[in-house]
Amino acid sequence: MKRSIIASSALATAFAVAFAIGGQAQLPPKVATPLPATVAAAAPNEADREAIVKASREFAEAFNKGDAKAVAGMWTENGESREATGETFVGRAAIEKAYAAYFKANPDAKIELLVKAVRFPAKDMAIEEGLIRQSRGPKDLPRTTSYVAVHSREGGQWKVALSSEAGVGQDRLEDLEWLHGEWTTKVKDDTVKFSVVRDPKKPTITATFTRTPPGKDPITGSIRISLDPETGRIRSWGFEDDGAHWQGLWFCDGKSWVIDARGVLANGTPTAERIVLQRVGPDVITWRAIDRVVGDTHLADTAPMRLTRAAAK
Repeated sequence: MKRSIIASSALATAFAVAFAIGGQAQLPPKVATPLPATVAAAAPNEADREAIVKASREFAEAFNKGDAKAVAGMWTENGESREATGETFVGRAAIEKAYAAYFKANPDAKIELLVKAVRFPAKDMAIEEGLIRQSRGPKDLPRTTSYVAVHSREGGQWKVALSSEAGVGQDRLEDLEWLHGEWTTKVKDDTVKFSVVRDPKKPTITATFTRTPPGKDPITGSIRISLDPETGRIRSWGFEDDGAHWQGLWFCDGKSWVIDARGVLANGTPTAERIVLQRVGPDVITWRAIDRVVGDTHLADTAPMRLTRAAAK
């Protein structure tokens, strides 16, 4: 876990809808502080469960301060931290040294933790499972991994005896959480608005967009973002009110999300393009469309457009 850390999709489609071929659209990012933890159904060990969740929050706080000593202090004296990269650090001293080196190389790194479950398989033993979302700087796209931590109670305190992290390089909808919110931009004299939300009950992100030309009826559409169950990749499906539709395959190169989009205009003309989303700050991104084709006609790449997220109400 990034306790062992050393070591977006219809939106794009929407972007194509509002800014590119035939009036197709787009979207953007966000960073936060440790997430409120959720825990397994309450049972007998509620006080112990709360203590472990509290320790996880303290771990995130220490990490975000770059405090290697405090981070390593979460482990037992001979605890192990197994990285998704394959590296293993044994002993509190080795873990502290590894984190100190990581913080020196990545001074702006931040994480958020979401505890998904805490179980107690034996006396004085607990297993914690959850997700870690990490970004290495305000312009970096966050990436999410899963973790498991085995806790042991020593002297009345819960310490990590063994932690492991997995899922580096895997697509997760949590990696697109920075897109949630209300976004606006101007395209010539048109006002474009996006609303992006995660369905709390389904593994889906839903986006709606409206492009309003002066003195004309608005152009509206919807986008659905989910993991493709066949490939495990993030994919998006978009629909405009005039019948145009498209889908996009998302991939991340570390600094940008690139969406390979294919669609059909309302008149049946096929379209294709790549949407590049780059993070400028927690509430600002740039969007541009490249490699654009409408029917048999190749179009010029668009200039980067700047989108801004409205402040939360």
